[in-house]
Amino acid sequence: SVLLLGETGTGKEVVARLLHAASSRRDKRFVKVNCAALPLTLLESELFGYEKGAFTGADKFKPGKFEIASDGVIYLDEIGDMPLVLQAKLLEVLQSGEFARLGGTDVVKVSTWVIASTNHDLEKDMKVGKFREDLYYRLNIIKIEMPPLRERKEDLPLLVDHLTDKYRKDLQLSNGFSISEEMAKVFTDYAWPGNVRELASTILRLMIGDDPSIVKSDLLEGIT
Repeated sequence: SVLLLGETGTGKEVVARLLHAASSRRDKRFVKVNCAALPLTLLESELFGYEKGAFTGADKFKPGKFEIASDGVIYLDEIGDMPLVLQAKLLEVLQSGEFARLGGTDVVKVSTWVIASTNHDLEKDMKVGKFREDLYYRLNIIKIEMPPLRERKEDLPLLVDHLTDKYRKDLQLSNGFSISEEMAKVFTDYAWPGNVRELASTILRLMIGDDPSIVKSDLLEGIT
């Protein structure tokens, strides 16, 4: 298992997809589940599936994401927001590779590579009982810590070039686009609390014609 740690917007999903692409499972599915986006009941059925009649509205069998991702990768985004009761079931799957769908008794066996990510301080969460210690150690076989953009300012020119090229293709722009030296200085001085995601949004604003002076003013407010 791989555990990706870092602030929001640092590129944890990008790294998860790169790991998948570089692995022997590259030709198998990459299935993402956002553990913070769904309430407990929906998240459990999303992960483990359900049998027909398992609950009101379950009018047919549905496989869960673990089953769909078998032989491939399941990416558990925002794992720190997973309810404790589901953490116990996830631990069981990680240990045995087996589970039962909701409303079912048959054992489902899977071989799924788990990559999880969070912006939480899981060690702090464990101390206050919000995250299971045994699950943490099961997930934390390979740990990758994603540094915030403010700690990797030397990467800014590379990221700006990459994002500019990406949006030029996405927007089908024929004209060249570049960041002025003055704007580049503001980029370097700014702390980027939203990290690479905020940088991407800012570059996109500039490329679709937002007034550079307004963008600069917004960033300078953050500096001061």
